[in-house]
Amino acid sequence: MYLDRRHLLITALSLPLVPTALAQAGGSLLDRVRKAGTVRIGTTGDYFPYSFRDVRTGGFQGYEIQVAERLAADLGVKLLLVQATWPTLVAGLLARKYDIAATGVTVTPERAKAVAFTKAYLRPRFIPLIQKKDMDRFKSWDDLDQPGITIAVQQGTAPETMARKVFTKARLLSVADPVIDFTEVLAGRAQAAFTDNLYFLTKIGREYPQLTMLTQGARPGTDTENAMMTAQGDPVWLEWLNGWVDARTADGFFDGLFQRWFADAGNTP
Repeated sequence: MYLDRRHLLITALSLPLVPTALAQAGGSLLDRVRKAGTVRIGTTGDYFPYSFRDVRTGGFQGYEIQVAERLAADLGVKLLLVQATWPTLVAGLLARKYDIAATGVTVTPERAKAVAFTKAYLRPRFIPLIQKKDMDRFKSWDDLDQPGITIAVQQGTAPETMARKVFTKARLLSVADPVIDFTEVLAGRAQAAFTDNLYFLTKIGREYPQLTMLTQGARPGTDTENAMMTAQGDPVWLEWLNGWVDARTADGFFDGLFQRWFADAGNTP
């Protein structure tokens, strides 16, 4: 159920003025970002359509990049996109290399031990990918979760963490850049890869029609939430960010982004 849009917008705009002790002391990242005039957002640039490199300019493009651009504009500061990697995404945030990570980040209990998440604004599902020629062999997730079966996962990602929970018999093959999980399936070194459905529907499935998603027998808990990730211990900053997510949800910003980047994915936000 949605709250009144006017109320959400007023709340978001008034959050920076909340007279907490932290804000008055100038200790919040919200104050530091505004004084610096720049917000630094870490992104990987390797995850279409969330965050990817434009082949012509080398700059970052994608759904999360537009989230970052709108966030910076609403903060009234410049945007600095910082190159990040999946295996060191949390470490980079804790080392203050960037103020926020936004690159298709999945909310997980493991990450939440070390960092804070904003409210979610996108909800993909994790799914195995197999070759179409193997559809008679693998009819369900149970058929994959067997000794002698290899499932490729991208190192340092939420699909890798979840795969270790839902596939207890199969062998997991963790790969790192420049290797990509689904290319191990194409090369025959793995029988499946584990990734999110929106990534498949917008890129992998279009470029590699020999691959398909295995939907039968999906495990509970594989529906996910994407959000921005930031440091813990700063309630003023997190409250402002959450108010911003609420306001942009209410005014249709996230719906518009979904239609631009995922309209043909056969899913709903």
